Amino acid sequence: MGEALDLLAVAGTVAIAGGTAVLAFEARDKPERIVDIGKLLPKAILRRGDELIIGACATFQELIEFGQMPAVIAAAARSMANRNTRNRATVGGNLAGNKSCSSLAPIFLVLGALVEYQERGRPAATTPLAEWLDSPRGLILNVRVRIAKGLRASSLRASRTACDIATATAACAYRLEGGAVRDLRIAVGGFAAHAQLRPDIDRQFEGSALPPKEAIDKAVDPLLGAIADQRGSADYKRLRGAALVADAMHAAEEMS
Repeated sequence: MGEALDLLAVAGTVAIAGGTAVLAFEARDKPERIVDIGKLLPKAILRRGDELIIGACATFQELIEFGQMPAVIAAAARSMANRNTRNRATVGGNLAGNKSCSSLAPIFLVLGALVEYQERGRPAATTPLAEWLDSPRGLILNVRVRIAKGLRASSLRASRTACDIATATAACAYRLEGGAVRDLRIAVGGFAAHAQLRPDIDRQFEGSALPPKEAIDKAVDPLLGAIADQRGSADYKRLRGAALVADAMHAAEEMS
């Protein structure tokens, strides 16, 4: 680990495990040096009571095939439609890439995931994923997720085709208590540099009965700032994102 971190400290160097991001770069964007960490980082997936521990080098396909994986996390992994890509793409790589429409970041964010990471010259540390994405550092070792009793969650993705980059992603987690939405957490991707929790959206619905989709759509639309890019126009992305949040809230199912 120390040797890898020393090598990665050199400017122009990137880490590679599954390689699905690095190999997709255009020629002018190829890194100067690559450090293969595919056999360095943990890849085991463990379920200990209500805690799920996922090694950074576990692949998307291994998430899907793990017998005790909550269905909502498996569904987020399955949203990467190409099986060949799922066989190589790793959990750590998807999070460390910190892309706007990361497949796994939204669901891990709303589930309050923690990441264990290693920095050069320092002991391993643990921090909430949301904080790590705001300030990436070191190498991710494991992702830890606690599955709270009674928690409902969902994760959805919108794109023009199954294998295309996502226009928007949305995930939510909440409990229903006396018919009211409690402890709501919503995360969206496609509207900022990386996927983010959106407490401003949470506040619209916390403590109230689950509204119909149309009401959710109307409340969320003005909160989603967007810029035009290859995913679509700003107006299209905002409208699509608001509808996706509404769909996600109504699709949430109790986790186990």
